[in-house]
Amino acid sequence: MSLSRNSDGLPRTSAAEEQIARIVVFFSTLWMALVSSWEMLGPVLSGHWAASASMGIIAENMLRWGIVGPVWDYTATKPGPELYYCHHPWGIFWVTTLFMKVFGRHDVVCRLPAIVLSTLTPPLLYAIGRAIWRPASGAAAAFGFVILPITLAFANFNALEVPLMFWTLFAMWGAVRLSQTNRKSYLVASGFGLFVALHTDWPAYVFSACLLGFWLFRGYVGGRRFFGPFSEKSFAENWILWATVSVLTGVFYLLVFQKAGKLADLLGTYGHRSSGNSIPLAAVLASRRYWIELSFTPIAIFLGKIAVVISLIRLVALRHEAEIFPLACLAMATFQYVVFKQGADIHVFWPQTFGAYFALAMGAFVATIAPFVDFARQFVRRRRGLVDQPAWDSSGLVALGLLVPLFFAILRDGVPALAYARRTGGRFNEKGLPIASDGDLIAFLRQVSKSLPPGTGVELHESMRSNWAQIWSLEGRLVHQNRPLPVASQDKPYLVNSRYAAEEQLSTLATKFHVEVVGQFWRIDTQKPAAPIEAFSFVEREPSFFERALVSATEPVRTIAPDPWLTWELRTHWKQPVEALTGEPQTFDHQRIAYNAAIERGDETTASALFDVLKSNWQPIDAKFEGAVEIVGVRMNWGVHPRLDIVFRAPGSLPRSSAMVVRSKVLAPARFSLTMADPTLREVGQPLAIPPSLFRKGFLYVNPVSIVKRPGKEVYQVSWNGRGRQSVRVAGTNSMTADVLTLD
Repeated sequence: MSLSRNSDGLPRTSAAEEQIARIVVFFSTLWMALVSSWEMLGPVLSGHWAASASMGIIAENMLRWGIVGPVWDYTATKPGPELYYCHHPWGIFWVTTLFMKVFGRHDVVCRLPAIVLSTLTPPLLYAIGRAIWRPASGAAAAFGFVILPITLAFANFNALEVPLMFWTLFAMWGAVRLSQTNRKSYLVASGFGLFVALHTDWPAYVFSACLLGFWLFRGYVGGRRFFGPFSEKSFAENWILWATVSVLTGVFYLLVFQKAGKLADLLGTYGHRSSGNSIPLAAVLASRRYWIELSFTPIAIFLGKIAVVISLIRLVALRHEAEIFPLACLAMATFQYVVFKQGADIHVFWPQTFGAYFALAMGAFVATIAPFVDFARQFVRRRRGLVDQPAWDSSGLVALGLLVPLFFAILRDGVPALAYARRTGGRFNEKGLPIASDGDLIAFLRQVSKSLPPGTGVELHESMRSNWAQIWSLEGRLVHQNRPLPVASQDKPYLVNSRYAAEEQLSTLATKFHVEVVGQFWRIDTQKPAAPIEAFSFVEREPSFFERALVSATEPVRTIAPDPWLTWELRTHWKQPVEALTGEPQTFDHQRIAYNAAIERGDETTASALFDVLKSNWQPIDAKFEGAVEIVGVRMNWGVHPRLDIVFRAPGSLPRSSAMVVRSKVLAPARFSLTMADPTLREVGQPLAIPPSLFRKGFLYVNPVSIVKRPGKEVYQVSWNGRGRQSVRVAGTNSMTADVLTLD
C-alpha cells in the first residue's frame, strides 16, 4: 500500500507523525553534533587521527605556495607536480583549504569539515526518507545513522568516508525531489551533490554508475512499461547531467594525474589495495569478524541483511524507482569493502559508508512494516464495529516504535565504541599491535616548537616514529625525518624517543652533546657544549568539564617543569656528575628515585623507610623472573588516561636484548553486549626508557603502561625476554607470564 502525495510530491501522513518524526530527527542531529564536536579543539593525536593532521598540512601547503595539488610534506621551496598526492580525488583537500583560509591554522580546522557534514547528515537522511516513504521512515533513517558504532567513532574524522556519504546522499535527495516536483533547483542540487561526491572519492563513481545504469533501463531500455510514466524532460536532464559530470570529472583526474606522472602510481596502488581477492569472501569476512561486529553490532548486521531482501522486494513489487537508492548505497559500500581487500584489512573505518545504507534501509523497514500495522489496526476496528468512526493514522509511528528498542540495543555498543575509538586513535585493537596516542609526545613537540625561532627546522631520529600528527604539531616547520645521529654543530634541534633508540646511540648522545630530556623524549642541542643531562617531567592534571568536552577527555592537561630527581636518575645511569638530592620527595616517582639514591650511597636505614612508604602505594605482586627482574608491585593511576605502573627491582645490568613485555587478552565479552569478545592477544607495553643494560643492582624501576581497556573482561600479563629474546620463567612456577591486572 502506498500513501497519497500532496502537491509537492511528499507523502500525506498525520500531523502527529510529522511532528514526532521531527522531534526524533532534532535529537538525532543534536546527538551527532555533540559526538562529532567532542574534543574538537584538542591537539590532533596519533593513530588514524593523524590522517586528519595530514589534511591540515596539505591545506597549509596549498595556501602557502598557491598550488591546487595536495602535498603531504612541508618543503623549503614551491613543490612541483611530482610531489602531488594522486591516490584520491582532491576535493576533500580543497574543502579543508577553504576552512583554513576562513578560520586560520588551528587544530579544529583538521576536523571541522567532518564535524559539519556529520551533523548535517541526519536531517539529510530524514529529508530523503520523508520524500521516498514517509516522515517516520525519515526519522528511522536519521536515528539509525546516529547509533552505529562506526558512524559515531569516526564522526569527526576528516578523511573520505564522511563527505562521501553526505554528498552522495545530497545528490540522491536532489534526484528524488526532482522526480517528484520537476523543479530546476533540485536538478542543480542533484548535479552539485554528485559533482562534489565524485571529487571526494572513487566509490562515488560506482554509485553514479549504478544509478545511471538503472535509470537507463528504467527510462529507455525496457523499464518504462514496468515502472510506469515519468517526466521525460526532467528525467533526461538529470541523466545527461549525471553522465556528463561523471565522465568529465573522471577525465579531469586522468589527465591531471597523467600530467603529474602519477597515473601509473595510482594504478599500482589500487592494484596493491585489491591484492588478496583470490581468497574466498567468507574467509575474508571471518578474519574481520571482530572489527565488523565492533563497528556495526550483530543486531545491525542482521537488520542490514534482512533489509537487502526487503529493498529488492519493494523495488519489484511496488515498481517505484526510488527504492533503488538504498541498494545503490549498498553497492558503493560493498565495492569499496570487498574489492579493495588490502585497504579494508588495514583500515578499520573502511566500511563506514555502510552507515548510509543502513540508515536508508531502516527507512525502508518502517515503510514496509507500517502497512501491516495499518492492516492489523483496520482488522481490529472492523471486529469492534468501529469502521465508521475516524481513526488516528499511527501506523508509521508504531512501525518506528518497533525499531526503537533495537536501536537502543545497538547504541549500547555504539557509545563504548566511540570512547574506545578516541582512546586508540581510531585503531581499536590494531590486530594486536601496540597503540599509542602520543599525547605526551605532541605536548613535547609543541614545547619544542614554541622555543624555536620562526623558520627553524627540526630533525627527528627514527625512534620518533614520525607521523603527520607530529609534523603538524611542529607548526609548519620543515621536518627532516629518520635522520642519523648528528656529528657536528647544526642549527636544528635533534629529537629522540629513548624507548625506541638503541642504548649505544643514547650513550653517544649523552656523552657528546647537550641533552635535555622531557619524560622519555630527548632534545639534543648541538650548538651548546657537551654537558650533563638536564631532565624535565610532564606535570599532569585532570581536565575540567569544558576541557573534557571541547579539548580532550582522553588525555590529561600537561605542562613541563624541571625535575632534579629525574635528572639525578638519568645522570647516574649514564655515569655523569650528579648533585645531591635535596628536599622531601613529594610524588611516587620522586620517592622511588630517593630510594634508589639511598641504595646508591649505601644508606640502608633511609632506603628501608622509603621502601615502606612506597609499598603503601602499590598492590603487592610477587613475581621474580629467573635471572632477571623481580616485580614487587603495581599501582593503577585512574583518570582520563589510565596508567598501570609496574614496579620492579633489578638484579643489576642485564643483556641488551632484554625487555619487559606486557600483553592483554579478553576473557569474556562485555555485559549485555552481543558483540563477540576480542580474540586478539594485544601488545600494550613499550620498551623501557632506561635500557636494561644500564640497570643498577637493587634499584627500583617503573614501567608505565597506558591502559586502553577493550570491551569485556580483560587481563594484563607481564613476561620477560632475556638473552636472545627468549622468555624466561617466573621463579618457582612453570609459567612464563605473571598476571598483574584484571579489569571487567
